[in-house]
Amino acid sequence: MGFLFILIFFNFFISSSFAYKLFIISFPDNYGKVKKEKIFHIGAAEPAFGFIYDLKPPEKFFLLSPDKKQTKITLFRTKYDDKALNIKRIGYKIQLIPETKGDYYICIESDYFLTRDLKLVKSFAKVPFHVEIEKGWENLCGFDLEIKPYTRPYGFTNKGIFWGQVLYNGKPLPNGTVEFERFSPVFLSLEDLPKDSYGEINYPYLRKTVKTNKEGFFVVSLEEPGWWVLTIKRSAGTKTLGNSFYPVEIANHFWIYVFPSSK
Repeated sequence: MGFLFILIFFNFFISSSFAYKLFIISFPDNYGKVKKEKIFHIGAAEPAFGFIYDLKPPEKFFLLSPDKKQTKITLFRTKYDDKALNIKRIGYKIQLIPETKGDYYICIESDYFLTRDLKLVKSFAKVPFHVEIEKGWENLCGFDLEIKPYTRPYGFTNKGIFWGQVLYNGKPLPNGTVEFERFSPVFLSLEDLPKDSYGEINYPYLRKTVKTNKEGFFVVSLEEPGWWVLTIKRSAGTKTLGNSFYPVEIANHFWIYVFPSSK
């Protein structure tokens, strides 16, 4: 039954597009100290369901310092457990030793990948790295599509509120749909998935959405502790691959850590 569910779930919900999300997470949180090593893990996943995929080497990656300087970083190849299929998946890790205090960003741009519904997708991802003092959390990686924080993007506890703005080519993106979901630490079996009043799988509970207003602003509530990802997607013309043209979609993933409540 378990394996059959995996195949059905894969085909019904995931495999139509394989539009995975880039993750950049660290443990136990995204705080650091000067001269102390901090490790971040990078990979591809369907966060709400615990699915892990192989990730091709990103096209571009760098560390953005509190004073907006870009520094080259080294990706070390590693493997993650895909508990759905009980196999190892290719990912990467970064070892950082910050030299100064302030708020850094790890900025990642993926290569294009072709989904099963014949769409070329490029993903951008970022995560704040807080080192001792509050300085520079409003900085941007400079992606074509990016979420700009108007709430400090760290220090959240349960039910924290995040206020952000979506920018496309530096301008506000109106009427966009921001999807936000929590990274499940384990693969969710059929019995684990939340149900609605009719006993059906409650997909909107796992992946919530909010619209941007005419100035690109939005507000979300981060209700549980752990890692959350905010995602915005947009069509971006067409691109040639081989001898064919494919529609292009770009996506931005902004990772935020929420601390457990002390109560």
